[in-house]
Amino acid sequence: MGIFTISRRAQMIIVAAAAVVVVVGLRYAQPFLVPVLFGAALAAISSPIATWVTRRGLPPAIGALAALVVDLGILVFVGAVVTIAGVELEEKVPAYLARASEMTVAIAATLTERGLPVNPEFLSKTLHTASLVPLLGGAAVTVASAASNLGVVLLVVFFALCEISGAGAKIRRLVSDPAGGLARIDRIVREVKKYLLVKTLTSLLVAMLAYVLLRVMNVDLALLMASSLFVLHFIPNIGAAIATIPAVLVALASQGPGTAAVVALGYLLINLLVGNVLEPRVLGRTLGLSPLAVLIGMLFWGWLWGPSGALLSVPIMMVAKITVENVEGLSWIARLMELAPEEGKEHEEEAHASEDAPNSLLRASVAGVRRSG
Repeated sequence: MGIFTISRRAQMIIVAAAAVVVVVGLRYAQPFLVPVLFGAALAAISSPIATWVTRRGLPPAIGALAALVVDLGILVFVGAVVTIAGVELEEKVPAYLARASEMTVAIAATLTERGLPVNPEFLSKTLHTASLVPLLGGAAVTVASAASNLGVVLLVVFFALCEISGAGAKIRRLVSDPAGGLARIDRIVREVKKYLLVKTLTSLLVAMLAYVLLRVMNVDLALLMASSLFVLHFIPNIGAAIATIPAVLVALASQGPGTAAVVALGYLLINLLVGNVLEPRVLGRTLGLSPLAVLIGMLFWGWLWGPSGALLSVPIMMVAKITVENVEGLSWIARLMELAPEEGKEHEEEAHASEDAPNSLLRASVAGVRRSG
């Protein structure tokens, strides 16, 4: 028994106060943490390239440089796509605004005939302010922020990839159970890297399929709509649904309601095929985050850090889930975050996971310790 005893209510107040302090700290640390986390995610995606190079006897810096060159090439391609899409959008916006004004006048006339007098100028201005202007302004701010942080992200990628081979030696010096510590970190890295790789490839696949669909239907802004689907598809469950709305609206404005219905159906089929068939087959139940947990996490991190936080929400939640699974007394939090287990399948997957051999990160770390010894 200690000198001071704290009641359960006081403990809860202290925990709540500490949580508020952490949230406020995360809010103010956004300019530092967001590029660092994006760099860590990009390093996880490109780590197979660095590993492939270092396995051929080259220094880790050469492997990191090779991965960085590939990343730069991809980023240049993405920048070119965004530029082309932006030019196309700028050309189409006046026509869309004129068509929207015509539609609002027709809607106002119909409502007036039915006994609901509406000023068409007020309705047009309201729709313009509520939809198009904030969308373009938010997109411009997001692109500018990403461009300003690009240098920091690439530096984090390079030095993170250089440090991978020596991570095991550092962990051995810090933890009392080096083997267990390496195994836990290895699991975190393996599952998060697997998620990022699979999600990147599936997002690219749905974007290509959507682009083909929009081009076949002769819908304007096909490249921009496909690019937005690629980005939003990283947000599970609801990201693809959000990306469907502007595509259907553009199809409605450019080709009419019939084409809009076909685009909506095509997006639905693409997302069902990739999101509900392909991704679960590749990922299995490795992630196991429930849709409610994903939605709450996306809303929280989106409120905290804006669009960048929404994109980073799932990797952050995955790291948190895997971490609390390995902390005594906190595993119940991971159980609340995951999907409801199927009968008899959970034990089978746990047994299979326990038999897996360590991946290249763990082997490289142990080898580095042996060489240093």
